[in-house]
Amino acid sequence: MKKEAIGIGETIEEAKENALLELGASAYDDVQFDVISLPRKKTLGIFGGAKAEVKAFIEVPEKNQPKKAAPKKEKAAKQPKQPKQTEKKNTVTTEAVVENAVPANQIDAATPAGKALNYLNNILNNLGCNNIEINVALKENGADFYISGEGLGVVIGRRGETLDSLQYLTSLSANAGNGYYRVTLNIGDYRQKREQALMGLAKRMSAQVLRNGRSRTLEPMNPYERRIIHTAVQEIEGVYSKSIGEGSGRRVVISAEKGAQKPARANTPANTEREPKRDAEIPLYGKIN
Repeated sequence: MKKEAIGIGETIEEAKENALLELGASAYDDVQFDVISLPRKKTLGIFGGAKAEVKAFIEVPEKNQPKKAAPKKEKAAKQPKQPKQTEKKNTVTTEAVVENAVPANQIDAATPAGKALNYLNNILNNLGCNNIEINVALKENGADFYISGEGLGVVIGRRGETLDSLQYLTSLSANAGNGYYRVTLNIGDYRQKREQALMGLAKRMSAQVLRNGRSRTLEPMNPYERRIIHTAVQEIEGVYSKSIGEGSGRRVVISAEKGAQKPARANTPANTEREPKRDAEIPLYGKIN
């Protein structure tokens, strides 16, 4: 069964990111894109102009495949879905809100979480994100913000870069130069989906390394994402990972260990006594190598 979604953005890349968000998929899933229209600049900065529009689609296994519905039943099942898609277009919902999260209006404005919330609301309003719902889960020396609403694709950005930057700035506003108060922003369960995609990437790349013996270098990632890759690789027998590069260009390299067994042991849990990877214990926005 094919699942489709349309994304709109100022650029083709932004439109693709919004389409992925609508699908609930990640850039590492087997998603195909069709460019419906290219972005056009306004004439004299005033007249005309249009945003990029992209269609994304992915094959999804059908439930209860042996019982195929008759053509009439299929049409009846598809018809109710049309208005729902229209209603939810460009709307992001968050399912992974923890039990102790409370609505934003219950947060004291004088607390670090309140200061962070005020800053976050101002940014979202300036970005034109309306009808936003924020729930806050308070914890020791920090808070998790769960954000749902319309037009939030622009807040996530390519590979979550905009979301990471906003999270960093929101943390600074909460600290106001005193202490360390850690703020985490989650939009539409993006971080959970990104983590699952990165773990899947680590397993696939490790399998390739074991199969052909050649090291694989991944795209540049932030410390949080590199830690996810290192942790996943550490669970796979016969491979190890390390970080190379500096600053924003720092990335993970997965290599085969000497004398490593080939494919059959690619997914076997690693020896728990092995030395942890260099970035494995780096907390989010802690020490950055």
